[in-house]
Amino acid sequence: MSHTNESRRGFFKKSAVVSAELALAPALLAEGLAAQVAAGKAHQVEPEWRNRQEGMSYRMLGRTGMMVSEIVMGTFPFTSAEYFPALDKGIEKGMNYIDTASAYSNGQVEATIGSYFQKQKNRDQVFLATKISGYYGFLENALKEVAKGMSSGQVEAIRKKADEMIAERDVLKPGYHMDYFGGQSAQFGKAYFRHLMLQEHGYQAGWRKKIKERAHVLLEESLKRLQTDHVDVLHCPHGVAMPELLEDDLLSEVFAEFKKKGMIRAAGVSFHNDVAANLSAAIKGGFYDVTMFAYNIANHAALENLMFQGKQAGVGMIAMKVAKLFALENQPDWRKEKLELALPEKDLSIFAKSYLWALQNSNLSCCVSQMETPEIVLDNSQVVGKTVEVRPV
Repeated sequence: MSHTNESRRGFFKKSAVVSAELALAPALLAEGLAAQVAAGKAHQVEPEWRNRQEGMSYRMLGRTGMMVSEIVMGTFPFTSAEYFPALDKGIEKGMNYIDTASAYSNGQVEATIGSYFQKQKNRDQVFLATKISGYYGFLENALKEVAKGMSSGQVEAIRKKADEMIAERDVLKPGYHMDYFGGQSAQFGKAYFRHLMLQEHGYQAGWRKKIKERAHVLLEESLKRLQTDHVDVLHCPHGVAMPELLEDDLLSEVFAEFKKKGMIRAAGVSFHNDVAANLSAAIKGGFYDVTMFAYNIANHAALENLMFQGKQAGVGMIAMKVAKLFALENQPDWRKEKLELALPEKDLSIFAKSYLWALQNSNLSCCVSQMETPEIVLDNSQVVGKTVEVRPV
């Protein structure tokens, strides 16, 4: 492990304070955050700097105090050392936050990042985030066993109710929902079915303990692949699709235990689906330090007020899928036209322009970008620190 003894002591001191806060019930913690906001104290935290470079702009990641670069590194395709030059260029330009996940190529991407740290000896230069992608794995298997003891009619009734809830909430409404990857929409059915099954049957004896144990195993496996003793931000669940799932007290307990053990520093959650409802739930829950969600020129109207609320509550907000729309096929022309009208900047790629547009939102902490080559790093990094007039469209 590359952490120095001095930085580790500081890390554990911070972890102990946050762990004590998370021992509170979520409702009480949320009330405490509201009181801090009212007193103007939500952001009175000491800034923490890493890899601060001239030419890069930085913003505080909510109440974590982490000063993150406005553009940070996403790593979805990073399965080999061929991506090391992009990571090198990002760090050279002052980027200081790397985002990954256990689900990316079944852990291979985490292993690649671990190898990179081992080769370059630069783990302490960056804030590192990963995600527990299999958090619901045990629960899904357990509920399948429960379903085997039900009649087909009973199971079908729950599935029908789930479909009705999805339709009633209009979460798949065009213009609000966008598919960024295959199978994304299918997450709704799984999440709603799981929620309704738990409402009907509850947690059986031993389930909560096994879910916690499994979560610890999954994080330990990630840390081993990453060749580090902790991550700065852990997202769990990874890709939540239903706001009610964030109301589970078990999640706050899991994060508190991770923090107490020094395995993580900040609790995060990520989502692509029903973004407004999930962002609202994450803010109100009170125990999430960081949120990462789809935010772009097409869906931003549903999120602007919530992002203001999130910043006031001290929640760090990372925008993902900012430029993804323009890498997908068969996108409606109005999305590009809207961006061009809002931000008629010349001599910028459509991708760089997307990040420039997003960064005009002062409530945002940073944008995560999948930069696979040094050239893409240079293209995107040119927009940091720039203030431009965004036209209302």
